[in-house]
Amino acid sequence: MSRRWFGHLAAAFVGAVVAGVLVLGVAEAVRPADGAGRAAVPAPAHTPPPTVKTQAVHAGSKLLLAWSTGGLPLETEQVLESMPQVVDATTVSAGLDWLQTTIGPQGTRRDESRGDLATPIESAVIDPVDYAPFVPATEREAVLSLKPGQALMAATETTIRGSGAGSTLVLRERDIDVTGVVSDTSTSGYELLMAAPVPASWQRVDHFVLMHLRHRSDRIAVERKLSAIVEPGQRFRVRAKGETPYLRYGDAVLPQLLIKRTFGEYQARSLGDGTLAIEQDWTARNIVHAKVPILDEVLCHRVMIPQLRDALEEVQRRGLGFLINPSQFGGCFGPRFIDRNPAGRLSHHSWGIGIDINVAENAFGTRPDQDRRLVEIMEDHGFTWGGRWLVPDGMHFEWVRFP
Repeated sequence: MSRRWFGHLAAAFVGAVVAGVLVLGVAEAVRPADGAGRAAVPAPAHTPPPTVKTQAVHAGSKLLLAWSTGGLPLETEQVLESMPQVVDATTVSAGLDWLQTTIGPQGTRRDESRGDLATPIESAVIDPVDYAPFVPATEREAVLSLKPGQALMAATETTIRGSGAGSTLVLRERDIDVTGVVSDTSTSGYELLMAAPVPASWQRVDHFVLMHLRHRSDRIAVERKLSAIVEPGQRFRVRAKGETPYLRYGDAVLPQLLIKRTFGEYQARSLGDGTLAIEQDWTARNIVHAKVPILDEVLCHRVMIPQLRDALEEVQRRGLGFLINPSQFGGCFGPRFIDRNPAGRLSHHSWGIGIDINVAENAFGTRPDQDRRLVEIMEDHGFTWGGRWLVPDGMHFEWVRFP
């Protein structure tokens, strides 16, 4: 395999050969808007990209994700690849970029920043040679051709940006040339897939590991190995293809990419205290006050309100209104970072699609105490419950689908 890298360590790769090919075909929770735009700009003839040799897929082999809050140990990828049960593994690093302008192939400019605002972009950084076996064969050449300063764009992102291959993204700290477009699953649901190294401008980096197993039963061995190398008491999660829409860090919620497609994209700036200033035009169009059962008035995204109202009407209709304490309603729209950490990712409360209920008995990180009848109704109406997350957030319900 190619030279390993992790975190901010820069890596070079030339003509490496990687064994073991499986297709990353995770079913998407929300179908991509177009599914088109897969063409990539080939590497110059005098510098052919590395190639990946194929081999027979092991019967019953499986694709797994491993991630942990606080990050897995730096040596996780190497430790896993030393196991006889693991065919290969690769590390993906993710972070938040801020887009100032998109310059299309013909020089047209879009997404122009207004004042000190910019557009938040979720990006992932990979070692192209290591990552190539984890994408469909039709997209492998585009991945292998990636170089520093270049990116592949997720198919859904092209509908948001209005351009794809041949465009340039002007970020706050650097410019990125888009050399091709790949499926949303090949980017693990991130908006951009970039070649290493990890940008120095990222204040927080989320690492996760993908791996191919020889047999389904090998998952137990992987979980035991991870238990042995993480810090005592550190929580981690292992997911298989089909158990979650996208194999990525924080896999319990939809990627920001799909949140934008459904609820719109905004420009914002960090206020330094964990909160955001979001452009007023976007909030005026999308964030509204509405009357709903039990909670009375809420401030949420207008698209989500009918589902929330239907869910609460069912709670009331079934005589379960007592399961929600209106005085412990924690709100819906709240422009901020997760945990109010300005170095982290954006909370989906920033789109007005999360709702916090019974907050006193369901503090973040504690044992959830929501009645399962309430949870069932909310999930039936298209919300995910934070009480099932790796670090429980029992008060939190968040939109994930239309019912």
